[in-house]
Amino acid sequence: MSLPAPESPWQPDSPPTAAARQRMRAIDTLLADRGQLFQALFLSAPIAKALVDLDGHVLVANPVMCALTGRSADELAGRHVDLLAHPDDPPVGDLGLEPAPGEPALDPSLLLDGERRLRRSDGTELWVVQAHEIVRHNNGAPQFVVLSLVDVTDRRRAEDDLVRRAFTDPLTGLPNRRALTDRLRHAVALSRRRGLQVGLVHLNIDRFRAVNDALGHEAGDMLLSQVADRLRWSTRVEDTAVRLGADEFLVVAEDVEDLEGLRALAERLLSVLDEPFVVLDREITLSASVGLTLGSDMTPDDLLRQAQSALNRAKVDGSRARVEVHEGALSDSDVDALQLEVDLRHALDNDELRLFYQPIVHLADESLLGYEALIRWQHPTRGLLPPGAFLDAAENNRLTSKLGAWVLRRACNDAATWPDELRVHVNVSARHLAEDGFSELVAAALEESGLDPSRLELEITESTALFAAEATLHSVAVVTDQGVTLALDDFGTGYSAITALHRLPIHTLKIDRSFVADVVAEPATAALVQGLLQLGRGMGLQVIAEGIEDLDQAAWLLDHGCAMAQGYAFGRPAPLPSPADVLIGEVTDTPAEDVAGPLLPDALEIPVVPQPRPAMPGTPRRVVLATDDTGKFGLFDHLADEPEDS
Repeated sequence: MSLPAPESPWQPDSPPTAAARQRMRAIDTLLADRGQLFQALFLSAPIAKALVDLDGHVLVANPVMCALTGRSADELAGRHVDLLAHPDDPPVGDLGLEPAPGEPALDPSLLLDGERRLRRSDGTELWVVQAHEIVRHNNGAPQFVVLSLVDVTDRRRAEDDLVRRAFTDPLTGLPNRRALTDRLRHAVALSRRRGLQVGLVHLNIDRFRAVNDALGHEAGDMLLSQVADRLRWSTRVEDTAVRLGADEFLVVAEDVEDLEGLRALAERLLSVLDEPFVVLDREITLSASVGLTLGSDMTPDDLLRQAQSALNRAKVDGSRARVEVHEGALSDSDVDALQLEVDLRHALDNDELRLFYQPIVHLADESLLGYEALIRWQHPTRGLLPPGAFLDAAENNRLTSKLGAWVLRRACNDAATWPDELRVHVNVSARHLAEDGFSELVAAALEESGLDPSRLELEITESTALFAAEATLHSVAVVTDQGVTLALDDFGTGYSAITALHRLPIHTLKIDRSFVADVVAEPATAALVQGLLQLGRGMGLQVIAEGIEDLDQAAWLLDHGCAMAQGYAFGRPAPLPSPADVLIGEVTDTPAEDVAGPLLPDALEIPVVPQPRPAMPGTPRRVVLATDDTGKFGLFDHLADEPEDS
């Protein structure tokens, strides 16, 4: 049918074969009676069609079939249709296909209706939807089969691309957590058959958050991509490197004989991460904490939990570059940490968060200037928790920004009830500051509370100021234009302090407590603090000394020109009394211990109540020494490193 009818009878040079005689009869049938119409429809059909005998041999093919398969009509004629089958697919005869009831016995290749993969003559892959139709004689006996193929290659490739995207991390190109499940299930099944074990190497990049906050998200993404490349190049062919999310990676190692082999793989991976990375013309050195586990007769979920448990032990107490091996089920501390993360998700909804305030005073007369807001968590079963007890849980659940927004709103609402001369200081993490909508959040908190913007001061770390990304610079510009001021916390502890002062519109410097602690006993430290004080005054900035714990430190700082102070010598973080408690204290002259509540030690003499009240002009006001046992003070990134007794 792919050739026009001959003008004269065909004379063979030799006796025709059975296949040739069958082909001649097919052509004669098509040309007889309505054969001309059938031929025209067959040849002009917009989809690929072939006339095939019951045993699966092609008799004739239309032009679309020839174009689809990359073969001419003569190349297809007389060949079995399995010529088109893809060599990577199982033989059709092994599929056990049977004809439908009432259908004659056909070659299995003709029964495979539906979507299948074929191969063109040039070796390229082809996806089609196959269908067949039996052509019968007038008496109903089967004669031929019309095989139809519809090209769906483009649709199939689009679907495969969607699947690939769903199982691939878009940043690094590594398989993602969804792909890990299938890969791990396959590895476990294979290890059981081979009598070997599956090893997991769970890596967490140490202090990646600090790098990300300091250099910006773009640099952080570039760094993660480089880490992924090194892991990809350093694993064996049978291993799979996966990005679990954020700064966590996992390597699935198949066919591991023993723990020493798994340790060797982990050491090799760590060695390739030891080489410095170059990001935005900056050289960065990384380390990683690693959790290892090995097994075969267990579920993939159990293996993952064991690897996570080992990693948690490797990172305990803020340790870095440690390798830990899982040696049993989840420990009580692991379960406890997991439960804490779950509880934290409900802390905001259940109104379990609290704000404590630490006073900031004028050193000359100890008059109150304002408060620094510090978060606490009133856990329903564990009691009052300091930030250090739940910062990791907040980071793991990506709740840092939500907690920061809550602190900002609550602090503004509280400060709006204070006398007008008192200011509130709120710590802001670099990540929160760089997020979209931060400046709008500040504006909304001020508008809702009615607090004057000049009474709000945002505290950031020195590294944030030095390596602020464009998003951070924009947010700062917007909020400071509103009248909010900016304080540089932990001044002098790292990086280039002077450079940091030029990056952002800093209003206040806070000299770190580590310098203040030794200012009396260490001449070198005293000289450094004196230089910081002169620098601040020379640049027209306010200076606050943090961590003052005794009168000797306070006297030294006052003598050397420090105007403001904060520390245990003037008051520990504590919840502020309610306005009703203050009113009662003023009317009845209630002792300060009764107004401040149980956080005050019994033996401490308190001259007056530590509540923000307007001071009489020229009258010094002392601050109540309220105490608690909550440990760390501050909020988020930079506060988790503060000493317990600060």
